[in-house]
Amino acid sequence: MVKIRVTRGVRAGFAGASGLLALSGGVAACAAPGQGEDVGETDEALTIQDPGTGVLKLGWVYGSPRGQTFVAHNSTDEYVRAREQMSFELSASYLWSQLYPNRTMPNDVDRLKKLSAEVKVHYVKGGAVYASTQVATKTWTGTSAWSLLATTGTFVVSRRAQGMRFEVEISDADEPANKAVVGQADFMEVSVIGGTLPTKTLLFDNLGGAMRSRVLEGGLPVRGADLDVAYTDWRAATVVDSSAIDRQIGTATSYGRFGPVEIPIFGELQYEITYGYAVDGAWHAEAPLTANAASRLLSSRGRTAYEAKLALPEDAQKLELFFHVKTFLKVDYSRAGDVRWRKYQDGERILVREKWDNENGVVFDNYDFVTEQR
Repeated sequence: MVKIRVTRGVRAGFAGASGLLALSGGVAACAAPGQGEDVGETDEALTIQDPGTGVLKLGWVYGSPRGQTFVAHNSTDEYVRAREQMSFELSASYLWSQLYPNRTMPNDVDRLKKLSAEVKVHYVKGGAVYASTQVATKTWTGTSAWSLLATTGTFVVSRRAQGMRFEVEISDADEPANKAVVGQADFMEVSVIGGTLPTKTLLFDNLGGAMRSRVLEGGLPVRGADLDVAYTDWRAATVVDSSAIDRQIGTATSYGRFGPVEIPIFGELQYEITYGYAVDGAWHAEAPLTANAASRLLSSRGRTAYEAKLALPEDAQKLELFFHVKTFLKVDYSRAGDVRWRKYQDGERILVREKWDNENGVVFDNYDFVTEQR
């Protein structure tokens, strides 16, 4: 991640428009002794606004060790926030399959309700676990074996958490000697927004064709604090209209039911994203956003966020931003097999589209943010 220290009184020229960003944060359920920071909840810059409620449900996520992992369904948006009140939902079929992998699940609902689970939540900050809490299944819903769901009690996400890791212990009242533990390595870590206040996150993404900019923790960027800026790959693709870019780099021979056939082969689109910013009217030269394929802001593997960190001065009143998106076509024939026609030289990286991301699509109309006091 690029860290840029904002200095006053410097102005740099720029060609283009403007940009933006946001993120969110949280509450402590069980902080380890000596590791908590007592922050007054009346201090707006250090308090998550509307952390909301959520349920962590098992779902299929690309990149998870077993395919299944916990996916948050929140009352606010896709992000879990510090101080959010949450619970877990586990299907009877999942509990049975983990406890008895070699037995057929019975259709008897009453029998399945003898299963129970305890979920341990490990809070992560700076890559290390600092505290834990746990909740157990309490209620059942559903009328058939395959629709039967167990719901746990609630917990409140630690205000210092940057992530959560999980382990599940499953028991059976009918056969108490049988227990199964699904460990932390079997679930992907779930990111938490708000555990680094007063540092906030300004996120530029999109919902369909609609461009969005959000401070995920709520409120405004904080004077005298860092501000994480992030820009998603899907937003870049929308800005440059990537679906309309000709990605063909040649043709190759493929073999099917009716013999050989010549098919098109395609290159990969890659983005380089820079941004310009001004603090109280003092402009700085464009600087690169760093590509992060393991960003905490993206829940699925195979996606990229482009990120930077700004340090806002103590007396900063206004922040302006714009983004500059360059799209390149990477040429690689090594995976194509029997290449018949090459449109480019192997290994070339060709600039195919260049766009500026300005507010309302208007050149020199920057994304503007006022700041709040720490």
